[in-house]
Amino acid sequence: MGKKSLAEQVVVVTGASAGLGRAVARLAGARGARVVVAARGADGLDACVAEIAAAGSEACAVVADVAVLDDCHRIVEEAIDRFGCIDTFCANAMVTVYREARELEPDELRRVLDVNFLGAVNCYWAALAALTQARGTFVHVNSALAYRGIPLQAAYCSSKAAARTFFETARVEHQKHGIPVDVSLVLPGAINTPQFDTARQYIGYQPQPVPPIYQPEQFADAVVHCFEHPIRELPLGWGAQKLLWGQKLAPRAGDLILRRTGWKGQHTGEPKPIGSPDNLFEPLPGDRGAHGRFDERSRRSTLWTSLRLRRWLVGSAAAAAAVPAARALVRR
Repeated sequence: MGKKSLAEQVVVVTGASAGLGRAVARLAGARGARVVVAARGADGLDACVAEIAAAGSEACAVVADVAVLDDCHRIVEEAIDRFGCIDTFCANAMVTVYREARELEPDELRRVLDVNFLGAVNCYWAALAALTQARGTFVHVNSALAYRGIPLQAAYCSSKAAARTFFETARVEHQKHGIPVDVSLVLPGAINTPQFDTARQYIGYQPQPVPPIYQPEQFADAVVHCFEHPIRELPLGWGAQKLLWGQKLAPRAGDLILRRTGWKGQHTGEPKPIGSPDNLFEPLPGDRGAHGRFDERSRRSTLWTSLRLRRWLVGSAAAAAAVPAARALVRR
């Protein structure tokens, strides 16, 4: 269904104090949307609002924990009170724990599920009436790991897999009942964000994203694309696409690779004390911005995602190339 242009939209972004959510909110504002940013950390939210204002758009911040349904209703209420409607709700908030599955504490697993899975569901429940009225879009920033569990990330992978299937169900139900709300899932690969400094870890080393690593702005561009042109499921980055194809075609080969590289590929080798401050249950103070510590190792473009978003262009080029080939065959 047709969507408003981004410059006419009111957009809500959760997890917007840092990382990909920060980049998404900033880009939406720079393209003219009025933006409501939500997260637990007030410092990062205030900085995000200032960035959007500097870009010439309007924004407001709501300090909230998406694991609490009442907080999600409050985000929606404040967005409508300030801007009158919600056209796109981008559920992006996440937490994680680096720990092997058998050693996870029940409260750690429950917290990751509460934020990553139930938090996204809470946002969906709270926003659905407003999105229905606006004929809008619910965008969930999921993960390629919704399709492939990896060592040390049982909690995170489980939460993303649960959310993927929940929203797959919701999408079909919307279509069946004529509910005019699109449901779009983006499945990012590795991103250079501050989460690797704030996540709880029991490995004793500095966590890192599994290469190839991308800067958040390129993925933010793809997420914001879905605000105007919803895509059912959109892998972000070649690494994510390879993982999805590998899991479909050769999952046992994936098991073998992960046994060899699944641990050392997720840390830098730099020692980090177990018990370092983390944001699992409470936000850490300060503004961390969108980027993490891996700028020098991160790619600033993703050709695969660019082609995926512009597949009509690729198709046109292929068709144009086919015409002279067909003529040559006829002459021959």
